[in-house]
Amino acid sequence: MRELVINSSIQHTLLLCIPLVFAVILKIAKLKSWSLIAGAIAGVLLGPAVFGSVAPDYWENLFQGGAQEHVQYVELERQQETDLLAAQKLGVGEGVILQMKADHQYELHAMQDKWRDAQWDDQRPLRGFVIVLIILIFLSGSLRCKVRGTAPPMMSLSVGVWAAIIPCGLGSLLAYYFWDTGVSVALAFGACLAAGPWTLSRWEQRVADDSELGGAILMLRCGRIALLVACCIALYATWQTQGIMSLVWLLPLILLPLTWIVPPKNLSWLSAGIDYVAIPSVMATSLVLIHPIESLSLWPILVVVLLCADSRWIGGIIGLALLGGRNSENAMRLAIPLVDSGVSQLCLAALLFWAGVLPASLTVAVLLGAIFLDRTAPIRMKFARQDSPFSDKQ
Repeated sequence: MRELVINSSIQHTLLLCIPLVFAVILKIAKLKSWSLIAGAIAGVLLGPAVFGSVAPDYWENLFQGGAQEHVQYVELERQQETDLLAAQKLGVGEGVILQMKADHQYELHAMQDKWRDAQWDDQRPLRGFVIVLIILIFLSGSLRCKVRGTAPPMMSLSVGVWAAIIPCGLGSLLAYYFWDTGVSVALAFGACLAAGPWTLSRWEQRVADDSELGGAILMLRCGRIALLVACCIALYATWQTQGIMSLVWLLPLILLPLTWIVPPKNLSWLSAGIDYVAIPSVMATSLVLIHPIESLSLWPILVVVLLCADSRWIGGIIGLALLGGRNSENAMRLAIPLVDSGVSQLCLAALLFWAGVLPASLTVAVLLGAIFLDRTAPIRMKFARQDSPFSDKQ
């Protein structure tokens, strides 16, 4: 118990402080997407590619877990090889050798399962760490978003659902049929692409309101409905893998609607803490067990980059077009805030990875997609302000 407490303290200290240091440096350097990129850099440094290569035994004991079971597995493997060599030297019959190999394989598989179970248990503090940070991120989004007004519920529902099901459907189908994933993995991957924005930036609120009266509150509710749809899909996918424990490992998604009833307040210290600490730390924790080079897969990354932005936008445009009453230009401009879902995508990917549903290669693709969304925000802002009355007010 004492060793677990010490390891957890060291884990949390490293995963809070190192991303914070890089966030401050990148912010001073005025690098765009500094919060997400700082977390990515810290995650790679603390992960198997750097820290795991320099001090593999300490890294395994600190982050991956199951170090003792790993030693037992290696010792068992060596002992079995020694026994086989001794049996061959003694001239034991081939049938006996084959039986020994079969028994050894069974023992190795049992020991490997024990090793994986030990890793899962030792990683419990990291899962709790991610859960707490994501709850704070969702709560801060509700506190900082001061959009007021009303939006028709059925309109919000229609646009939000379309903005979620198109990227989710396309991503899930591609993952299932072309990458040979299971149904749960395909749905988890699609859920990450379906997540809508949990809050809107100031320029998005202004552009949406400039497109039509009450546009900001409409897009905020559409984004939150898209996020709720993604949460339901993620919960179903995790339930198929983890059973009732999915309610624990995806607790932030269950509590998400409760954060929306909190009245907005100007808590600058909380917003700064989320941007400098929570978001970078979630990104770093998502990458701390992943080797970035070994887990890079070209096609998932290309699919995420294409779908996480364009398909959400197209889904929102379709939802607005089906309702009628808008020209295509206004619908395109109004739906732009639905694309800004980088943090939502990050949070879902982190939860699904630590719940054991989303594999490393797809997790890396989704995280890179989140950075891509954040990096391309200025392009969307420039497009949204073209030929807009809002641009004349600047």
